[in-house]
Amino acid sequence: MSLAAKIRSGLTADVASRLVTNLSGGLLVVVLARLLQPDEYGLLYLAISIFSIAAVVGRLGLGKSAARYITEYEEGDTGQIPHVVETTTVALAATLGVVTLTLVVAREPIAALLGEPGLEPLLLVGALYVAGHGLVNSGRNLCQGFKEIELAAAVALVEALVRPVVAVALVLAGFGAVGALVGYVVASVLGAALFAVVLYRRYASIARSEIEDGLRRRVAEYAVPITLTENGSTIIKRVDIVLIGAFLTPLAVSYYVVAKQLTTFLKSPANSLGFAISPRYSEQLQRGNLETASRLYVEALTGVLAFYVPAAVGLAIVAEPTLTLLFGAEYAGGAIVLQILTIYLVVQAVSYVTSGGLDYLGLAKHRAYAKGATAVANLLLNLALIPTIGIAGAALSTAGTYAAYVAVNVYLIDRELALDWRRISRRCGKVAAVTVVMALAVVPFAAAIEGVLSLVAVVALGTTVWLGATVSVGLVEKGQLRSAIPL
Repeated sequence: MSLAAKIRSGLTADVASRLVTNLSGGLLVVVLARLLQPDEYGLLYLAISIFSIAAVVGRLGLGKSAARYITEYEEGDTGQIPHVVETTTVALAATLGVVTLTLVVAREPIAALLGEPGLEPLLLVGALYVAGHGLVNSGRNLCQGFKEIELAAAVALVEALVRPVVAVALVLAGFGAVGALVGYVVASVLGAALFAVVLYRRYASIARSEIEDGLRRRVAEYAVPITLTENGSTIIKRVDIVLIGAFLTPLAVSYYVVAKQLTTFLKSPANSLGFAISPRYSEQLQRGNLETASRLYVEALTGVLAFYVPAAVGLAIVAEPTLTLLFGAEYAGGAIVLQILTIYLVVQAVSYVTSGGLDYLGLAKHRAYAKGATAVANLLLNLALIPTIGIAGAALSTAGTYAAYVAVNVYLIDRELALDWRRISRRCGKVAAVTVVMALAVVPFAAAIEGVLSLVAVVALGTTVWLGATVSVGLVEKGQLRSAIPL
């Protein structure tokens, strides 16, 4: 199978899985927003933000470190791969166990610190989510290292389907936010178990050789900068919610969360592309194919910009009616957050096709420095802006600092791959022109949105204009469009 076919196969599976996952997750977000009171809804996602931070601390970047060495040894001494997997498994069991127990013991002080006593039962139940979520993410990374993108997508799909069924059923049964959280716990534990089966079958079939001197140390050492990077990423993505909960109210958290959930839904295609293509940069460089690796990245970068820049502008235009129609009029206060976070949506899309590749190119340490500085800047800006301008301050902090971080990432990958900036600039100019045309077509009709049908009509208009303009300026060939949307 050719390189393009391998990438396409993995990308198709991951996109399909993420599409179902995000549809399922989006439906869950909407249903929970309708079933729970806004304060209760905000408290639930405040708790999930705390769990996500704890899970990243617990998994210590071990999954990504192992994936890097699996990819490296697949091109050489495959007998070292079982040692890499076993080292990672033992370390994860220890670190996640410690973090989970710590969260159980510290649940009361954490709730008191944030001034939300209703958090305590959520923190108790969510301790299991920390362990399951940490194992699921690490299992996904290991599958990526083995280039088993289809299997990783299948497990993610199962997890995504189980979560809303259990969560909504328990909320309807009267268990409230705690019941919803149990849905997350059950899905993550099931996902972890499935990844364990998949990975055991994959690595157990490999004939092992005598372990190299220092292999365990190298896996642990490379996990350190990845840990710093992932901790920084989680702080950027989650600390704003925790600080809103501390400085403001659960209602403010609910405004912020629903806006952020919409951008999370839209990031799926870029996430899938980055997941499928990241190991290929390193693979092609190890084979001496610098030009191929560079071309892969340029196509991925300009591709996500061609989709996400117009999508972000369109979302900003229809932000308020979208929130009102999906979640209810009581969530309209999140419109300003959604409009600001469209910037974050674009830079995050660029990050997905850039940052993961740096880890596989051996630049995890450089990325860690950038992410650490970004996390500190984001924390300080949140502390300064949330008390003064509220939830808009959190959105500005997140979007601004993450944009700076992604710019550094692009600079780093340019040093490795020698990018064709003339081609990138030409395509970015076309993206800007397409975006302007699309916005001019949509703005006159946005004010007339009064219901779901009119919202869908405006979105359909914007999509049609975007497709036509994209083809007319040559960002997408007609043949590519026909293959993507068969008639």
